[in-house]
Amino acid sequence: MKRLDETDRRLIALLQDNARLPAVALAKAVGLSRSAVQERIQRLERAGVIAQYTVRLAAGDPLQAWLLLRHAEGFSCDDVLPLLRDQPQVRLCQSVAGETDLMVLVQVDTPGELADLRERIAAFKGVDDVTTVPVLRTVLDRR
Repeated sequence: MKRLDETDRRLIALLQDNARLPAVALAKAVGLSRSAVQERIQRLERAGVIAQYTVRLAAGDPLQAWLLLRHAEGFSCDDVLPLLRDQPQVRLCQSVAGETDLMVLVQVDTPGELADLRERIAAFKGVDDVTTVPVLRTVLDRR
């Protein structure tokens, strides 16, 4: 795919703020026709730039935490990732460099559920250590 231009970036920002904006409103905001906006969005979707549209629920405040995993000797992300995929509370996994091998963002309803999930993941074959970092407040999220 060609590089994103300023119009692509503006469309993406508008959709990140409200994925339900109609093409007419998007077109007006970026100064293009409705059909041109629809073609751009389809191109961004085909190229994988826009991977999905999602819903953020406002009901309640779920508890989020980062689980910082260190692999056991001889294991890698490829060994642990299939086990993490089976956990519906896992929202994001990122392989990182340093003392931590994998950062796992989880979302649960209660501290007890977080403790249970942490213990399950700590028991996975290939996981040597888990550090839990609860999220106190999200101050910026551009996903």
